[in-house]
Amino acid sequence: MSPSLETHAIAAGRPQELRVTSALLDAALRELAQNGYEQTTLAAIAARAGTSKQAVYRRYEGKAGLIAAAVGQGLQVAGPAAPLRGSVAGDLRQCLSDMVAALQETPLGGAVRALVPYRHVPEFAPVLEEAETARRLVLRQIFIATPFEADMETRIDLLLGLVHFRLLFGTAKITQNDIDTAIYLVLGLVAPRDPVPRDGLPGI
Repeated sequence: MSPSLETHAIAAGRPQELRVTSALLDAALRELAQNGYEQTTLAAIAARAGTSKQAVYRRYEGKAGLIAAAVGQGLQVAGPAAPLRGSVAGDLRQCLSDMVAALQETPLGGAVRALVPYRHVPEFAPVLEEAETARRLVLRQIFIATPFEADMETRIDLLLGLVHFRLLFGTAKITQNDIDTAIYLVLGLVAPRDPVPRDGLPGI
């Protein structure tokens, strides 16, 4: 095959390859969330993705590699956006709301919960650590150069603690009121007696 024809063939096949990879990553996330790590199999993932185990092995070394890639992509897509720098409270509200929505309303949350007991596994440790670093970086960007910069690492621990312990280790859902109350407490504000309006917190 001439170089030009070979290049054309590769380019023509790439969309299909990308579709199969995307289907495998999505299937792995859903299988993990539904069945847990031990019960998730490559055969089940391939069947859900509408492909074969051979397609998995052409891309990943095995189950751990595929699941690490799936969770890593999910966490990257769900990562909090950079703050708008409008107000500390408003930016915190948006950041935490997005984080909770991704972990509470999509298969990503169940998948991450399933990996918590295996966070020491070499394939999984860097994926979870990278996601944690990204979340903390955005929260630091919110606090930096504001009156709340002092002790911001402890403030971040308290805010992430709500998410981690409620969603990853508990069963109760996090409501918007939970998020707003946590922000009031961390910023040292006095929470109102009535529920916080949906249009936001005070402009801090």
